Amino acid sequence: MCGPGAKPVNLATRIPARKSRLWHDAPMAPLTVLEYVRDPAGFWNMPPERMAALAREFPDVRFESPADRAEADRLLPETEIVLGWAVRRENLASAGRVRWIHLTAAGVASYLFPDLIASPIVVTNARGLHGSSMAEHALGMMLAIARKLHLARDAQAERRWTQDEQFRSAVPFGQLDGATLGIVGFGAVGRALAQRAHALGMRVLAVRRRPADPPAPADAQWGVDRLGDLLEQSDWVVLVAASTDATRGLIGARELARMKPGAALINLARGALVDEPALIAALAQGRLGAAGLDVFDDEPLPESSPLWAMPNVIVTPHTSGLGPRFWERTCDLFAGNLRRYRAGEPLENVIDKRAGY
Repeated sequence: MCGPGAKPVNLATRIPARKSRLWHDAPMAPLTVLEYVRDPAGFWNMPPERMAALAREFPDVRFESPADRAEADRLLPETEIVLGWAVRRENLASAGRVRWIHLTAAGVASYLFPDLIASPIVVTNARGLHGSSMAEHALGMMLAIARKLHLARDAQAERRWTQDEQFRSAVPFGQLDGATLGIVGFGAVGRALAQRAHALGMRVLAVRRRPADPPAPADAQWGVDRLGDLLEQSDWVVLVAASTDATRGLIGARELARMKPGAALINLARGALVDEPALIAALAQGRLGAAGLDVFDDEPLPESSPLWAMPNVIVTPHTSGLGPRFWERTCDLFAGNLRRYRAGEPLENVIDKRAGY
């Protein structure tokens, strides 16, 4: 469900220190890092100033930031470390020198194709960087739903005073204090959310692949086999589990039917975790009280989706992971691992490629 915390994994046998050669040996080629973090819309492009900062911090490392995919493919055969998404099924055969790939996202299962999984290349990710932002995003959605802030905002755009309308609504105002929060997936985001929820007086249950004892910061941690118990007991269910083959379709019609009447579902993980048509039906029929959705089966969410117009749904455009100093923190994480790599020390945030997280 959710992998272990971001603990270092000992890869010293796979990534030895780059020791200097004897005087009579040929000079060692400079360590090459190929950065390729590109987005067609430009939003997820690596800022050049961050790469310049890395080059200043590691003056003896060769950093390459190709302008396009063709140039990245040309540089790949002489690259030892990839920062970003340069390696693909089509060019893995030319990545014979690549020993480590660092991906700048937390969810990376869709990137892990079979030949890469079978290769000795080590893959790390950005796990842990989004904890505070995503936890606050989830709480923001929960508070908005409980206090009907989204409905007030809609009425504000129409210049309508809706005090009586909101008071007499069949759906009463909610309250987080005293409610039960169920968290599915208990990595950095789940733990950050549990800590904040406790401060608001909530009871916190968590489901994860490997439950820990003691369960703090949750009140209880359960295995995946108790997902149904969590759904039945929770007033709010927040999905922050990794997207893998095991979690695809995790919440379907049967699971939605087990949720408490009037409960709310918040999905910040991936759209694939939820059967979207079943969710729409549960919301339309009133079996589910509300939903806060940051991720969807298809993104951008199609204009034809009923979710846009549902008054008991809050839609955000996959922004829950964004926060202050995003790229600075991303590059700080990479720089720390680059220092470990050069020293032959264990890397942090190593992905279990077969598990997908």
